[in-house]
Amino acid sequence: MKRMKKTYLLLFIFLSLGQLVSQNVSGKSYWIFTNAGEIKDYKIYAIAGDSLVINNGWDMKIPIAEIERFALSPQPSASGQFWGKQLGSCVGLMGGFVAGVIVFPQSLGVRNEGINGLRAFIFAGAFAGAYYGKKMAGKRFKDKPLPLVNMSTMTLSEKKKYIQSNLIIN
Repeated sequence: MKRMKKTYLLLFIFLSLGQLVSQNVSGKSYWIFTNAGEIKDYKIYAIAGDSLVINNGWDMKIPIAEIERFALSPQPSASGQFWGKQLGSCVGLMGGFVAGVIVFPQSLGVRNEGINGLRAFIFAGAFAGAYYGKKMAGKRFKDKPLPLVNMSTMTLSEKKKYIQSNLIIN
């Protein structure tokens, strides 16, 4: 019994710390609003002449004169994460129950044989479902982008100076 509590505790700690490790702390990505539209989730690398060099897997240049606004990429919405966690834990609980019954078929009998193994599968399924449900819903449902700067009234040299001093990754 004591060993099982340690196992649950370690599983809980592992799932809780997994979110801290998975967060990207290096370079920020931005939404760039231009005259033609918006460009989502790009990292700003350099200024080449009168163009801004951005990258999201491919290098791309945008004329700085056309840039109107910058916004920070939106964070995962709290309500999306909450509902994803709830739905994920329910689905994981059912999946854990089915897997536990397959591994421990005697647990469905009248006696308590294999019931602890079934419980372990159910709890593991619920924890895993909650973790992945929160993670997937956080990516799917996002808040609004956070406005960073409005450049519609700035001159080209002011835009270059602001981008060089505040947004370029070194």
